[in-house]
Amino acid sequence: MTGEEIVEKVKAGLADSIQETSLPQGDAVVFVAPDSLPAVAEFLKNDPELKFDYLSDIRGVDYLLEEREPRFEAVYQLYSIDHQHSVRVRVGIDEDNPTVPTVSNLWKGALYPEQELFDMFGINVEGHPKMERLIMPKDWEGFPLRKDYPLTTETVAFSHNRDFKSELVKSKPPTR
Repeated sequence: MTGEEIVEKVKAGLADSIQETSLPQGDAVVFVAPDSLPAVAEFLKNDPELKFDYLSDIRGVDYLLEEREPRFEAVYQLYSIDHQHSVRVRVGIDEDNPTVPTVSNLWKGALYPEQELFDMFGINVEGHPKMERLIMPKDWEGFPLRKDYPLTTETVAFSHNRDFKSELVKSKPPTR
């Protein structure tokens, strides 16, 4: 199916659940609200003409610096191995309650990407069997991929701060 045919099929099957669609460079993109995600995901996986049986990616996006609402978005990239077509599902997530339902009941490959979504962006995934930090230490505060996350700096050893550099070299463990 072409991207246009996929968009039309999804609109026909789930008109009330679809907020918007687009076809950038011919790729099918469907915009849904968080509460509509489970129904849309199930339709995309189980419809025999679509059969999106492979979840290749889940990514978070923070639009803090752009003039748009909602601030966050979860982007799901789905692929049909049998039909060799793909669709992108974009879910707008409210800043005050950053929550999206899990799709791990449909695609087991969503387990780790959903944990990463929580760990890096602070987007809670409702219904996830193990919602905890995946990459950052368990006691880490904040979410590093949010655009309002404070950046930290380290003193770098240059020729103008030789004393610092010599102390740094002394504290390094031996390599051999």
